[in-house]
Amino acid sequence: MTRLRSRRTGPSARRRRAIGVVAAVTATLLAGCYSYRPLATTAVAPSSEVRLVFTAEGAKALRDAAGFELRQLDGRVVRPVGDSAVLVKPDAIITVDGDELPWRRGELLVPWRAVDRPQQRVMDKRRTRGFVAVMSAAITGVVYFALKSIASGSGSTLQPGPGVPE
Repeated sequence: MTRLRSRRTGPSARRRRAIGVVAAVTATLLAGCYSYRPLATTAVAPSSEVRLVFTAEGAKALRDAAGFELRQLDGRVVRPVGDSAVLVKPDAIITVDGDELPWRRGELLVPWRAVDRPQQRVMDKRRTRGFVAVMSAAITGVVYFALKSIASGSGSTLQPGPGVPE
């Protein structure tokens, strides 16, 4: 005796899956591709995302204010303080020991002389274009097959249960 089990694969189920895939891919596309580029000047705009890599002397100089000797800081610029420093709201830090830690304190005043390599987070247009092209092709394929499946679907199919020969 052949046992049959019903598997609903109607248009509404397929449509929900297709919409879910498209929504996930769209969210990924909106994230973009970012990279860190060297800052040419200390005139950085407020709200800019930065990565500051410190000198050995800078790490020691910031120890009292930060509570750690910092190798690197990722955060957002609150405001420049003249040409000599920048007020930053750190998101994460890396200590000289290599520990990656979230920042749970407030803002940090960083003198530019303590920074070895200031970098700014910017959208990488070339990588983003490539990523968008690949994802657009994937979305097109998913939508094409979803629409093709919906157009040819009959609502539900009956398939043999597990272990039952066809």
